[in-house]
Amino acid sequence: MNTSRRHFLRRSASALALAPIVPVGRLALADPASRPADSSRPQEAWVARARAEIPASTESLYFQTGGIGPAPNAVIDHVHERLAFQNRSPAEPRISDEMARIEPDLRAQLGRVFGAETEEVALTHSTSEGISILAWSLNWEPGDEVVISNTEHPANVVPWYVLRDRFGIAIREIDLSPGTGLIDEVRGQLSDRTRMVSISHVSRNNGRTLRTDESAELGDLLRSRGVRYHLDGAQGPGCVATDFRALGCDGYSTCGHKWLLGPKGTGALFVRHEMLDDVQLSWAGSHSHATMDYEGAYTLLPSAARYEFGTRALADFAGFARAVAWMEDVGLERIEGRIQSLVDHAIEIVDRTEGLDVSSPRARPDRSGVFVVQLPEGCDATQLYSDLREDEEILASPVREERDFRLSIHFFNTRDEIDTAIAAIVERCR
Repeated sequence: MNTSRRHFLRRSASALALAPIVPVGRLALADPASRPADSSRPQEAWVARARAEIPASTESLYFQTGGIGPAPNAVIDHVHERLAFQNRSPAEPRISDEMARIEPDLRAQLGRVFGAETEEVALTHSTSEGISILAWSLNWEPGDEVVISNTEHPANVVPWYVLRDRFGIAIREIDLSPGTGLIDEVRGQLSDRTRMVSISHVSRNNGRTLRTDESAELGDLLRSRGVRYHLDGAQGPGCVATDFRALGCDGYSTCGHKWLLGPKGTGALFVRHEMLDDVQLSWAGSHSHATMDYEGAYTLLPSAARYEFGTRALADFAGFARAVAWMEDVGLERIEGRIQSLVDHAIEIVDRTEGLDVSSPRARPDRSGVFVVQLPEGCDATQLYSDLREDEEILASPVREERDFRLSIHFFNTRDEIDTAIAAIVERCR
């Protein structure tokens, strides 16, 4: 796509918001002359300041936070500074002692922000790592069952395939499409062989968010039956309100590099302190232990830090802490509120566009910034992804369902960017 056409789409996209629909083939593209261009929508000052600190927000139309989030300059600068500081003399006590404070401080910060005790927080390198820690913490027997959903990321599917092939476990699947009942779906799959339920707090495939009260109810049900309850929280913190204790799960895995806008290779696993001895280690090493000798005796750390081991990328974890602090400075509630407002706008635009539909939940308690558009028949989501990325600098994503296309809408996105993305989808799918 040439530059003039790209600029045309960006100038005309805001017309979709208020203009009547004009059918064009199977889709409708509103009259570009019916509404002023981007200048008609001045940014709120706090959003403009945040966008100025996130280079990716102005380099392209960035709707890929659900895959990999763009970090603010302050986060990357802090990683660089800490790495350079450490490298001055890594073993010198003044430097090593200061760097050693990064992890305990980050555990306390994550616990405070996301509703956990410091002792319940382990620092990982990804959501996937946390999922695997939980998945391998049980002594699985042939015929044991795990319950997952039809909306999971491969990170919460592949470990169960491996356990199936290694130990003969059975995988049960519930339907978490919009409108299905969480408790009823899980009840329908429980048996006396169910050992764990592992599902997404927020689905990367359709954006459905588990309501906190429903999740807590499910947690009570599963505990009464001795079934472990884990949530994949990759799409949670920074996108929707997240309170580990209130959700009622036994374990919650998340990452720093998506909606929290932190460095890549950072994450956290929350484990209820009552469960620490039950969530057994399958991976261990230096720093997992509180005491040990070379005669075979050892004790584990009394906290979730027992799930950590080995030499750590401390500068990256310092960047994770800076990212969370940056988000707090902007205001997590304000961020979540703006995401919901932008999703309101996206729903309105799609509803005004003939041939498109909304695959995500529409009601605020059930939805998130993971906004999924249903494409018309014959429009290939993977080809659309490539075309938008290569020709129009719009970064979005196909997901599991063949005609579903995901826009991850974060607070730094704008209504005009949403309009532009929908207009480009219209043009490509005509």
